[in-house]
Amino acid sequence: MKPDPAKTWQTCGGAFLVAIGIFGCFYSARASRAHLLYQDAKYGVRREDVPAVLRACETAHRIYPHNYNFCAWAAEQAYHSRNTVHGEARARRLRAAESWCDVGLALNPFKSQLHLLKARLLEPLHPRAAAAHWARYVEWHFWEPYNHAVLVDLYASAGDFDHAAESLDWVRGSEHYEWALGRVQDAWKQERRRPAPTR
Repeated sequence: MKPDPAKTWQTCGGAFLVAIGIFGCFYSARASRAHLLYQDAKYGVRREDVPAVLRACETAHRIYPHNYNFCAWAAEQAYHSRNTVHGEARARRLRAAESWCDVGLALNPFKSQLHLLKARLLEPLHPRAAAAHWARYVEWHFWEPYNHAVLVDLYASAGDFDHAAESLDWVRGSEHYEWALGRVQDAWKQERRRPAPTR
């Protein structure tokens, strides 16, 4: 008896659909578990426990490495809690913030909070690089006064008062203007207090 080609194709098609269904179930179970970890870390009882948040993010990233929101949450928690610990623990928090920030940006290069965090992480040691990083983001999301206010702050922190003044023009008339102006004035006062370099 000759095999029926139509039945062969139907059998192959059915097997393929079963395989896709099994993969879909497995994939959705992993994504759901990762999302539950995110929900618990952000809204659950352990949301204030930074080491627990970071562990949950590591676990979630292992099983479903596509949730950039979790990366952003872990990075922000590590960064904002850095001053609650000292010594090596503080250095670990900063490294975790940097690491999760970079992972999140690789997943979503348009996430503003990650770009801002990246600039703030750069600012203490490389203020000009921090301003340049945020300036590139502002070029893409230009018409938001808050973005320019942050750019004013970063330029002032880097001692680049010409660019700070230019950016301040884009903040004028917004609710962020007084804050941005105050940041320029504070940075200018600090600059004037610095001793002149000796020759």
